[in-house]
Amino acid sequence: KEDLLSILKSLLLIRFSEKKLAEEKEKGNIIGPVHLGVGQEAIASGTAFFLRKTDRVFGAHRSHSHVLSLNANLRSFFAEILGRETGLSKGMGGSMHMWDKNNGFHGSVPIVSGTVPIALGSAFAAKLDGNKDVAISFMGDSAIEEGTVHETLNLAALMQLPIIFIVENNMFGSHMHISQRQ
Repeated sequence: KEDLLSILKSLLLIRFSEKKLAEEKEKGNIIGPVHLGVGQEAIASGTAFFLRKTDRVFGAHRSHSHVLSLNANLRSFFAEILGRETGLSKGMGGSMHMWDKNNGFHGSVPIVSGTVPIALGSAFAAKLDGNKDVAISFMGDSAIEEGTVHETLNLAALMQLPIIFIVENNMFGSHMHISQRQ
């Protein structure tokens, strides 16, 4: 029961945070792009529940849920998006360039599939360290259309690396529906 409540708390925190981001973006209080992942909260919350602080999580360009599910400081999270120095990345990353190593979040980028091969390198380092850490690579469905993903999947299998690839299929690649892309 406590575990389920913990996951529910994470889901609600992410949902309300994303809704607040949408409101503030609409009001013009947030400069720069904000790619929301409303409706995808369960993926990050469910995954994070089983992770340790030493595991290495890599997001994509809809990574608010990934960061928040790992117990990021909420004030630092919002400060980052507002470009303040007290933010997770000292206000230099905004919505899509987050980093919170203390909680196991090793980065997100707006480049489709950009963190996938980086997560592979982290998984290789974990294997060499021999400490049972695992790398998590979150990506959107359009990342599957990138060659780097297929190369990364092949190398991960070949080297038997401790990495989990999670595809969040929301039917959109950035802003374009899958029916218009494929």
